[in-house]
Amino acid sequence: MCWVNKVLESHKSLSVNEFIIVFDLDDSHESNISHWVYTAISKRAQKFELNLFPALCWPPASGIYEFSQGCYDYLKSPCGLSRVKSLRFLYFDTVNVTEEILEFFINNCPNLDDLRVGRSDKLLRLKVVGSSLQLKCLHIDHCNNLEELEISCPSLLSFKYFGPEIKLHVKNVPQLVDVLIGGGHGIGKGKVIGPIVNYFPQLKTLELHVELNEEILQFPECDLPELRHLMFIVSALDCSSLLGLTCMMKSCPLLQKLTFKLEIFHYSAEIIMRHQIPKHSHQCLKVLEFVGFSGDPVELELAYYMFQNATILEEMIVEPSEYEPEAQAARKSAKKLEKMLPPGVKLVFH
Repeated sequence: MCWVNKVLESHKSLSVNEFIIVFDLDDSHESNISHWVYTAISKRAQKFELNLFPALCWPPASGIYEFSQGCYDYLKSPCGLSRVKSLRFLYFDTVNVTEEILEFFINNCPNLDDLRVGRSDKLLRLKVVGSSLQLKCLHIDHCNNLEELEISCPSLLSFKYFGPEIKLHVKNVPQLVDVLIGGGHGIGKGKVIGPIVNYFPQLKTLELHVELNEEILQFPECDLPELRHLMFIVSALDCSSLLGLTCMMKSCPLLQKLTFKLEIFHYSAEIIMRHQIPKHSHQCLKVLEFVGFSGDPVELELAYYMFQNATILEEMIVEPSEYEPEAQAARKSAKKLEKMLPPGVKLVFH
């Protein structure tokens, strides 16, 4: 911290393009962190990132740093208001920021196009509302006390949310094409993806985090006529089939790429190829991707189903598990995949 302060003292320029702090500091260092926030704003930073996520344990031993009242008072002053207008990218991680502070940035930074907030316990509600906003990306991650989020932003292109189920109000997002959903609004724990998806019929890319605890998942009726890339990030302690995930593909008639990112602790040893999933022809799917592939029969079952139903499939991409024993098994299973591939389908094994 002393070294950082010395660098800041020696920096004589009136502005900086980027001011990034990534270090596991807690609220016992409040005065230094607040000084850095003040410096970033006063030097008209265009990109400001304050990431204090702890390296060893959660929560931080002394508590999470809270955006200080002194910094907020400076922001509201004529000097602060004139200098905060340069901000284009703002990211707080493991920093307690309130609705009032975030909405100040949203409404007083005309060039702000990327806002990301992670692990803020003080954030209970948030409004991202305004026809003149230039915000293109909004990411909210593990703000576990958040209760309500309202979005009305015609410029928004990307929205990513991982956290508890909340009251979500969305309107006037005509350009939104990229969405990530996980946590309470995701799939699993007795729930399926809810009406949240129906807010976004124009989506091009959708990423869903799945906590798999059922063999057959039931998806509500939804319509994603423009979707081109669907990604499932699947976590499970035990898994005997992945075929239930394919049910949602009926809602995506123009889907071109399907990705399964697998974070599964244990696969069932039961006999595979016994699950009766209705066949559904996928006439636009060209690329099938497995990330974290271990070569288990459950994964091969899913691949075989896709080979049967993807009529113009061109490529299968396989990225093995990072765990070496599973990676070795994946390399052996690649030979089985090659034998299963329909004519003309290329296998790419990383």
